[in-house]
Amino acid sequence: MELIQYIRLFRRWAWLLLLAAFIGGSISFITRSSATPEYRSEVKVAIGSFLQSPNPDSGEIRLGQDLAQTYAEIVRTHDLLQSTIDALNLPLSPGGLRSTITTRIVPNTSLLVIAVTYTDPVLAADIANELARQLILESPTNLTTEQQAQIDIANDQIEAIRTELDGLRLQLSAINEQISDTGDAETIDRLSEQRNTLIDQINQSSANIASFSSSIASLQQRRNSLEIVEQARVSGAVVGTSTLNATLLGAMVGLALAGGGVLLIEYLNDTFRTADEVVQTLQTPVIGVISRHGKKKDSYHKKLITSDLFSRIPEEYRTLRTNLLFAGGTNSKRPYIITSASPEEGKTVTAANLAISMALADMRVLLIDADMRRPKLQQVFGLSNELGLSTLLTNPPQAQNGSSAHTDFELNTQSWMQCIQDSGVPNLQVITSGFMPKNPAEMLGSTYMTRWVDIFHRALQPDVIIFDTPPCLVVSDSMVLAGAVDAQVVMVVEATKTRRNAAARAKERFTNINMEIVGIVLNGTNMRDEDYYGYYTYYYQSSESKKSGKVGQKA
Repeated sequence: MELIQYIRLFRRWAWLLLLAAFIGGSISFITRSSATPEYRSEVKVAIGSFLQSPNPDSGEIRLGQDLAQTYAEIVRTHDLLQSTIDALNLPLSPGGLRSTITTRIVPNTSLLVIAVTYTDPVLAADIANELARQLILESPTNLTTEQQAQIDIANDQIEAIRTELDGLRLQLSAINEQISDTGDAETIDRLSEQRNTLIDQINQSSANIASFSSSIASLQQRRNSLEIVEQARVSGAVVGTSTLNATLLGAMVGLALAGGGVLLIEYLNDTFRTADEVVQTLQTPVIGVISRHGKKKDSYHKKLITSDLFSRIPEEYRTLRTNLLFAGGTNSKRPYIITSASPEEGKTVTAANLAISMALADMRVLLIDADMRRPKLQQVFGLSNELGLSTLLTNPPQAQNGSSAHTDFELNTQSWMQCIQDSGVPNLQVITSGFMPKNPAEMLGSTYMTRWVDIFHRALQPDVIIFDTPPCLVVSDSMVLAGAVDAQVVMVVEATKTRRNAAARAKERFTNINMEIVGIVLNGTNMRDEDYYGYYTYYYQSSESKKSGKVGQKA
């Protein structure tokens, strides 16, 4: 599909796209405006104790990252949520509290972020902090009673040794002073021996303190431990998009959904809209594009172009007349057959208006209603249908007194000329269908039909003979008639109604009997779908303004 086709498509469905955008934006605006503002607070929890280690190994880091995923699920469990509700006396159920919680892992770290979104900013921060606290209580972070007792004993021992170590250091300081003050060799030797003993005791006490400290550190060192590294704080910012952004987003979503729906409808639609589509599908020239005019309930007579010859519709039929005459070549003896693929596609009105257009161009036109199943031409022109084509075909054309000369003909006791009626339009004569026979197809394909056409040419000398025939996919009348009188076939296709496969089958039926369709008439179009709609609008609006005296100097 080319760009111009997309432009036509969305121009045609602009009302739906704008309506969908308006509805989507309105729904988003109302929903966002009436929604209670919400606030979010986050608490960060570190998994593992490797952050406190000066030389953490990769195994501890990887273990902390793996555990973070598990704790992200534990924080949403029923028991932990219920403990948080009990601790804060929240007016929520575990399910309701769960809906306010989101968790995430900071990429490439073991930091677990617990976020709480709630209508009260203070309570949102309290809930986040309490969830982290309850998670720590549920984890093996805290020491057991025995482990805590061992640590307490070790701390007591360390304290006692430090007291003893202070006394030993005082004694060592005193001995050092005595050694400095005395000059007696024996006294110095004795004091030196005491000094060495004190040094050994001090070293032993220091070693004992280090041993007890190592024991405490070993008990406190836990890989599977949790620690809050950042408390949740009260936030004053409302989460979510603003009302304006929500409205624009809703409008865009509505527009996108409508656009998708339009594309789906167009994809599933197998009818014609423009002349280009007809040419591409049928590989047959479009010789006329007729705009939709009148109302569905209007009578056939109201759809004739005799009322206003200077409007757009008569001009379209004049264009059809010109194109058809050029497409038909120089052989004016060949009649035209107007048919369609299916019923109710406007072929009768097209045949009538085409005949009128030719008659107004000073051409002698004979319009024949060959639809002897559901005839309409008598309604179009307000004529009698007592005598018509079926009357002629049930009686062979005979020369008067058995003469072979085609100068005067008799039809029982009535002249066959009584079957020809005046349409009320100069130069246009009409033969209605007459009574409804039981075998219309056989009658139309008989030699009588060929002979009567020859008589029409000799006696009336029309410039053009036009047959209005039944739909070719419903009955075979139009194909039989086309073969009998060597007619040129014009097929009427109604926009947005005629299915493409139906039109293709209709063309194939005439191709199978070696009858070529000289052109397609696209009927009932919306001129906005055609490229020249703007030219039509400008020209005819200017013409109407000129006739009403409202044209300015530039017109």
